[in-house]
Amino acid sequence: MAFRNFRFYVTCRILLLLALGYGAMYVATQTYFWLVSFWLALLVILLTVELIRYVERNERSLAQFLLSIRQNDFTHSFASLSAKSAAVTGRPASQADHLQEAYQQIMLVFRKLRDEKETQYQYLQTVVEHVNVALLCFDDKGEIKLMNAAAKLLLRRPTLKNLHSLDKIDPQLREAFGHMQAGKPALVKLEIEHRLVNLSMQASEFKLLGEKYTLLSLQDIRYELEAQEVEAWQKLIRVLTHEIMNSVIPISTLTSVVCEMLVNEQGQLLDLSALDSEEASDLQGSLRTIESRSKGLVSFVKAYKSITQLPEPRLTTVSLQELFQRVHTLLKSATSRQGITFECIAPPPDLHLKADLELVEQVLINLVRNAMDALANQPSPQITLHAGRNAHRQIYIQVRDNGLGIDAEVLPQIFIPFFTTKPEGTGVGLSLSRQIMLLHRGNITVHSKAGEGSTFTLVF
Repeated sequence: MAFRNFRFYVTCRILLLLALGYGAMYVATQTYFWLVSFWLALLVILLTVELIRYVERNERSLAQFLLSIRQNDFTHSFASLSAKSAAVTGRPASQADHLQEAYQQIMLVFRKLRDEKETQYQYLQTVVEHVNVALLCFDDKGEIKLMNAAAKLLLRRPTLKNLHSLDKIDPQLREAFGHMQAGKPALVKLEIEHRLVNLSMQASEFKLLGEKYTLLSLQDIRYELEAQEVEAWQKLIRVLTHEIMNSVIPISTLTSVVCEMLVNEQGQLLDLSALDSEEASDLQGSLRTIESRSKGLVSFVKAYKSITQLPEPRLTTVSLQELFQRVHTLLKSATSRQGITFECIAPPPDLHLKADLELVEQVLINLVRNAMDALANQPSPQITLHAGRNAHRQIYIQVRDNGLGIDAEVLPQIFIPFFTTKPEGTGVGLSLSRQIMLLHRGNITVHSKAGEGSTFTLVF
């Protein structure tokens, strides 16, 4: 609208100048009123000067407008120019100069957008500064663009210019930053100003205006790890104490009984031939019990040794179809004898993983055997084994049964070494399975409800 008014105004002035010029020429050449032609010519000159000033004023306004945009300066006001123009020409302000008003409206829009942008930036800056997680952002050249208050407190540095500055803290830290991959968490143990920290790090990459940036989050989880370590040790000590006492107390008691049977009141050794048949039978029974409990204690120590001395996995490319066939062949007869339907859903032929075939096979055998125990005396017992990829493209294997399930009180303890709810169980299988998965940089989880069965999931 403003530009149409500008064009209309200039066109009308030019046509008026042409008409007045023609009139001046006509009066000067065709009539004797030369004074009239003089005044007409003077009017043409005045209108020409006014038109030039009008165009130059709008040109200056346009130049000032474009310069303000280029310099991101939106404080310049064009409304005052419009009002001044209206005062000079004597026209109402609303009709003085629509082009100036258009400039002013555009400047107001830019000013509003800039204020909104600054407000959003201040909001995000406040969030970043007040979050408890240490954040570092750097570009491809290693220049650090962002370092929040939590990062300054954690690294004990008020500012860092680039990743090479991390060498002053710990060279291991810069090396860890350089090898970080987006979406893959890492754990680094180092010392910062004589203070031991366990950093849990995770990186994400993004592009901004064509530039690639890496955002790192850092958390010192030393206290959490220490608390979990103490809790794990306490649970393990309780289980170890329970198992050892179950064997040591009967051995100690029976040893005292045997000693009393073999000595008289004066503490002298009795002649074994003097024992009657009942006393001999009791002595033999006591010795057999001591032998049995001693062997049980030895077996327990061997089981503990097997947990603490797992071999390093020999990683090969494992076909899940082949793995499922091996497990199904090994356990098909045992499940059939119990009347259990053992179903192995064949995974896609191209589904492979890097793993130790024998160790992973042992984990699956442990899980299937546990499922068989849970299905005792259950109607229509069924075990299902299947595999696939989750939302994070990680390969998973699931062992699902429709058995008794696991009580909510027991569920958090099933992976503790030697914890078992079976009368003749060792409590080693699930603990061993978790350690094997940790050696494969994976994990094992369980979902179970009492009376609804259980699902164990291996994620690689």
